[in-house]
Amino acid sequence: MQSYSQVLVVLRAAPLFGEQMTSRDRGGPPQPAPDAAAVEKLVEEIRAQLQRAGRGGRPKTADVHRIGLDFVRRMRTGGLALAMEVADPLMRNGDIEEGMVGNQLVAAMVRHIGGNEFDRFDQWVDALTSEINTDGLASHIISRAVAGKPSLVNRLLEWTKSPSPWRRRASVLAFSPMVREGRFITDSFSVAEKLLNDPEETVQRGVGMLFIEASRLKADRVFEFLEPHKGDCAKLVLSTAAQKLSQAQRSALLGT
Repeated sequence: MQSYSQVLVVLRAAPLFGEQMTSRDRGGPPQPAPDAAAVEKLVEEIRAQLQRAGRGGRPKTADVHRIGLDFVRRMRTGGLALAMEVADPLMRNGDIEEGMVGNQLVAAMVRHIGGNEFDRFDQWVDALTSEINTDGLASHIISRAVAGKPSLVNRLLEWTKSPSPWRRRASVLAFSPMVREGRFITDSFSVAEKLLNDPEETVQRGVGMLFIEASRLKADRVFEFLEPHKGDCAKLVLSTAAQKLSQAQRSALLGT
């Protein structure tokens, strides 16, 4: 399992970071469907390159990122429509490395994503099998759809009831780029509140990571939200969430 810092190295290479997000639905007029044969060929090429890079095992993260970047460049003129169609079988396969490339392809077209694409992303969540792909899909792709259509927050609230820990983790981390900018704080906390005592550690870490991002600009809001919940909140959530708070706030939450 890769560490949080390793995940960020990969995710922050995608175009979303540093771009200003807006609340406008960026979904434009429908684009013509890409040629099915061309899509199939691209998918086959990606899988062949990943297999060669792995030399019979799992390829290194740097090699996966390099392969993804190469196909981002090759497919740029095809726009979001081509990226979505090529990413679709990669995201649905459940393979970590294929999912990483799929995330890269779509994240490269993030400025064109709006709320209209959310239903496709919802289907991809069903195939998630790892933290790195859950976090990439949630924080780079689903987040843009939610920013474009804020009413989708209600769908994320529904995800907190899912039996899948990956879907529950995605429900909170979809807010991470926005809360980093001080936006969607109330909405994100309403989703996080449903998961404060989730039984799965991967979900607990995800909730804590959301509070880390929110505390960059809204540390007092994070503390004010968590303080009354500290008695019924998972310890891992609190210890993770408190990392960017002041010493006094950490002591109050953790009892140290």
